[in-house]
Amino acid sequence: MQVIEKRAFNLLQYLLSDRNFSVSKAMDLLGCSKRQIEYDVSKINELLKENEIELIRLSRGRFLINKETIDKVTKLNLPHQKFIVNGENKIWLICIQIFCTREPLGLNHFITKLQSSKNTVLGDLRKIARIGSQYKVELKYSRKSGYYFEGEPIKIRSLVLLSIINLKDNFLCKELISLAVSDNSYDAVFEETKDKTESLIKEFNLPIMKEYRTLVIYFISLLPYHCQSITYVSPLIHEPMWNHLPLYAAVTAFYESLTFHLSKEEIDYLFVLLLSVTLGDNMYFQLYDQESIFLQEMCQSLINRFEVITGTVVQKKAGITENMLMHLRLAYFRLKYGIPVVNPALMQVKKEYGEVFDICRFVLEPFGDYLDCLIPDDEIAYIALHFMTVMDLPDQDKIRKRAIIVCQNGLASSVMMKNQLIKVFPEIHFVATCNAEEFKRIPVETYDMVFSTTEGIDVPEEKYLFLSSPILTVEEKFIMSEAVYSSVFGIKSEANVTVHSILEVVEKYAVIHDQKGLSSDLKNLLQKKYKKESGREGGLPVIKDLLTKETIQFASRVNSWEEAIWLGARPLLENGSITKAYINAMIDNVKGYGPYIVICPYVAIPHAQNQTGVNKLGMSFLKLEEEVCVLDNPQKPVKVFITMAAIDNHTHLRALAQLSNILTNEDTREQFLACNSVEEVLQLLDIDEE
Repeated sequence: MQVIEKRAFNLLQYLLSDRNFSVSKAMDLLGCSKRQIEYDVSKINELLKENEIELIRLSRGRFLINKETIDKVTKLNLPHQKFIVNGENKIWLICIQIFCTREPLGLNHFITKLQSSKNTVLGDLRKIARIGSQYKVELKYSRKSGYYFEGEPIKIRSLVLLSIINLKDNFLCKELISLAVSDNSYDAVFEETKDKTESLIKEFNLPIMKEYRTLVIYFISLLPYHCQSITYVSPLIHEPMWNHLPLYAAVTAFYESLTFHLSKEEIDYLFVLLLSVTLGDNMYFQLYDQESIFLQEMCQSLINRFEVITGTVVQKKAGITENMLMHLRLAYFRLKYGIPVVNPALMQVKKEYGEVFDICRFVLEPFGDYLDCLIPDDEIAYIALHFMTVMDLPDQDKIRKRAIIVCQNGLASSVMMKNQLIKVFPEIHFVATCNAEEFKRIPVETYDMVFSTTEGIDVPEEKYLFLSSPILTVEEKFIMSEAVYSSVFGIKSEANVTVHSILEVVEKYAVIHDQKGLSSDLKNLLQKKYKKESGREGGLPVIKDLLTKETIQFASRVNSWEEAIWLGARPLLENGSITKAYINAMIDNVKGYGPYIVICPYVAIPHAQNQTGVNKLGMSFLKLEEEVCVLDNPQKPVKVFITMAAIDNHTHLRALAQLSNILTNEDTREQFLACNSVEEVLQLLDIDEE
């Protein structure tokens, strides 16, 4: 039988595990070019041809491979071939090696183990040092200890958990970790860990998502090797209140049942790890009274900060406060103990709602400062989901049908899913969001249909069930709308033209070689009414459109903060963007609600509701040489006033996102405050635009 090369062997394994595997993902994971991928496919096809198996084809950036091909290749019993470590996998593998090593690791060790050049390994070590700095972990080297991590044990574990997260989507994850551990006992340790962890989860009915369950198992399987490592330091995080919790007793019993050795202090970390990945567990709310009060205040502060930065008023504040407080409790616990979170909607949030995401990064700065950590993008995206739910929601007073949303991805995802569906179906009343277990207890008479992220939901025959994503793409909105209006309301597409009906006609007269690709193109053709409005796509004003030579001012000093607001708003008054009533409203807001307009050191964003004198969108900039204290509070000095006049909740978001990026970055913030001319301000805005 023909033996294929290592990289092609890796590619074949990916294809066998995922029929939807894309060329771009293969290039990323294997660390090679498109031409090399095409070469590997040709080598794989030689093997398939030899065994009379249908060949793999490439089309529209995807691999076309039949299920029958997968079945036949699986039965070939291919000779075992040693895989090679490619791309970013090397970085995460080195992190795990350093975490588990029981002997000094030098440069030559990584060169040999990873079959890489000296320069490649040095580059990987530099990347690890940069990533580690985000977690306040230093990568160091000494003759005695080799390469090792220095930092708090909790922080080091955060870096290792991140490594597992980045490896676990790889079908070779277990093999890669085994390679990093370099111990023949790993398979037995992994299997024991897997069996006993799953038994513990089942016994306590812990609602842990599959990806977190895998993360926990892999991490625990590394602990016996870490406990024997030459740089091991145990995490001292025990809190007496844990002793009385049933889950802590169970984790203790779990620890005592293990046949491999762990330090006693690992009980505390195992408890924290399990609790931090448990969805919606009430134990969070019983643990910390003092933090609970703080989080309530922080939640209100974040909402106020969002309003100030965006110049909008959050509607239905009680609802978002309750939901966000619940999420902040979970996020606080994760961030306190350095447990990374996996947000499946991260890339979609960045793509579809990048402006809100960037603004929320800035909004969350005080939360990160309190915890002395950098808020990860995954956590930021969850908060962004909460704020997106209160922006431009349609009126629901004229609702007829009732719907339940069943989502297993956590509170924030379910809230976002609800917001998306409300916008697609404003005539439907979305009664509640819940997980699969909670849905079983909801009375049948309270809903007409169910939107669920997972299959297997038991819905009565007289009700409707629709499968949905937490964040709907334009294509998915079209499909969902077509299904709901057809089955629930009896409304068919115009001229009854659907993707399915077109495909039926085409199949009568032609052979379709790429049905999935054709179906996708047809959906794009038919879904025009669901495309984003041009104003929200590429037409949103950018910051350079609003801050111009005419709206940028400099002054030496003012007599009061009120005078600063008047002076800062003058360009908008002169160009007709606002009236005097709006300026008075901004000042009255500060007098009534305090110096909330100071959103970071020396920067304030005055604003008021758009109903109080806003004629058109506008933004102005005022820089003072001598600072002025808002409400004469010495802790609120301001040199830069950025006046915002918003006409709605969305038109100004792109400009604000750019401003948030400037103020979030310490270097650009200092440059912003140091500007002494109109030209310097405009030049900085040009840099941000790039």
